[in-house]
Amino acid sequence: MKETQSMVKIAKALNISKATLYKWVENASKHNTTDGVITLSNKLQILKESYSLSEEELNAYCREKGLFKHQLGEWEKEFLKANKSEDTHSKKALEEERSKSKALSKELRRKEKALAETATLLVLQKKFQALLEGEEV
Repeated sequence: MKETQSMVKIAKALNISKATLYKWVENASKHNTTDGVITLSNKLQILKESYSLSEEELNAYCREKGLFKHQLGEWEKEFLKANKSEDTHSKKALEEERSKSKALSKELRRKEKALAETATLLVLQKKFQALLEGEEV
């Protein structure tokens, strides 16, 4: 009986009907939540569902889900912020990879030049030896 009284008190304090409060509690228990926290996938699903709703439809949707409109706005900001920081992180990682690639390309060109010089010296050395052996005979 104390639960009913506290629900009634809560409903009065929020200036909503008792039925609405019960529906909110019921819907909240249906959501995949952990300790009363809505998961990211549920937040994303709710944002998708509510995106194209009119003002009246959005209000009804929020009442049905037991949410407040301002929560949807906060969730949207969180997703956009996460996406922005992810983009920044991706750009930084890409820039690091580009600089590594540039350094490796530079080192590869240097080593290719050194190898070409060494091959040229070996060929010249063999030709010189062949010339010297030809004179001795």
